Amino acid sequence: MLGGVRVGEFERPNVLAAVYFVMEKNVRLKLRSWKGTLLEILLPVLFMTMLVPAYYAAGSDNYKDLEYLENHFDVDAHFKPWMCRLDGQAEPMGYATCTDTPPEWHCLGNLCLNSSVPDNNDNGALEELLSPWYDIRNSTTIPSFDVVALWRNFAQTVDLPGTDDNGVNVANALRTGGNISIMGEPALVERFDDWFLTNTHTYKYTKRSFESEKAATDYASSREGSSKIWAVIVFNNLTEYTIRMNYTAVPDTATSTAEDIGYDKSYRQYIGGGFLTLQSLINANITGAEVPSAIVPMPVQGYHSNSFLKSAGSFLPLLLTMAFLFPLSQMVSSIVREKEARIREAMLIMGLSSTAFKLSWVMTTIVQMSITGLLLA
Repeated sequence: MLGGVRVGEFERPNVLAAVYFVMEKNVRLKLRSWKGTLLEILLPVLFMTMLVPAYYAAGSDNYKDLEYLENHFDVDAHFKPWMCRLDGQAEPMGYATCTDTPPEWHCLGNLCLNSSVPDNNDNGALEELLSPWYDIRNSTTIPSFDVVALWRNFAQTVDLPGTDDNGVNVANALRTGGNISIMGEPALVERFDDWFLTNTHTYKYTKRSFESEKAATDYASSREGSSKIWAVIVFNNLTEYTIRMNYTAVPDTATSTAEDIGYDKSYRQYIGGGFLTLQSLINANITGAEVPSAIVPMPVQGYHSNSFLKSAGSFLPLLLTMAFLFPLSQMVSSIVREKEARIREAMLIMGLSSTAFKLSWVMTTIVQMSITGLLLA
């Protein structure tokens, strides 16, 4: 006993008071080595500030809201004046009679492209004719089967212009051939075969039969078949079917990306390649509804695009990590030095709880990082 108090007994301070006193000790140590502390605060700011000139030097583009509702484009109305039916034929209806006999490669059955359609791209004539198809931007009608089939047939004999300025290659979609094979349950194959024959003029000239689905897909994947097959349509049942097309005829769906690509125009290949034409015809038979007449892409909200952020944006988390490496290493170093000097053990012996010690360093770091964050903001 010593003065009524047992030796070794003492009153443990509450956690908040202990955290305050240890934080005060930490602050005093940081003020003692103020140059190092200032460097810990400012180095991340200086590191990230170095990126600002690169951001402004790269240049930016501002895009307005895109509603996709203006300048509605009618694909059939654009191409039908260039199409005609052979003289003396009653079918197909809705086309003018050919004034002369078009070349054989201009025709599928009685339906032809008239002789005024250029067979090459001299002086950009063919590109000018196809440019609306290449440059679909807004709401667009789904082209009829006969329009797509006839232009696909024509594309096998001429050298179509290539990609547009956005890298969307509608020409490749047209070049992949015009043969269609319907596979699956015999009853469904017969049903949709009759449906296509009834609702189109050119299907009878594009259909191709195979012994099995495997034979059809193997041929479509071969060097010869890849340039002749438009699509292999496989019916598992009445409501479940697959439209298999050459990968160059539709947008790439094999990979995914988190990048915001903004005004993406690859959807044009679904229109120019004939995917939507086949899908709408099949769905009309299944549902009994009319064939959908148009497609309207999802509206895009206006946005600001910076080429530096587009190319280096994925590296920003790494840059932020590097910017804060020095202050983080100094904090760990301070904790280790306290442990080496037995300061931590001395404070624990004097009644400091382990929780208060850890919390004091967390709060000290938060205060310091907050100052750095405010300067960066």
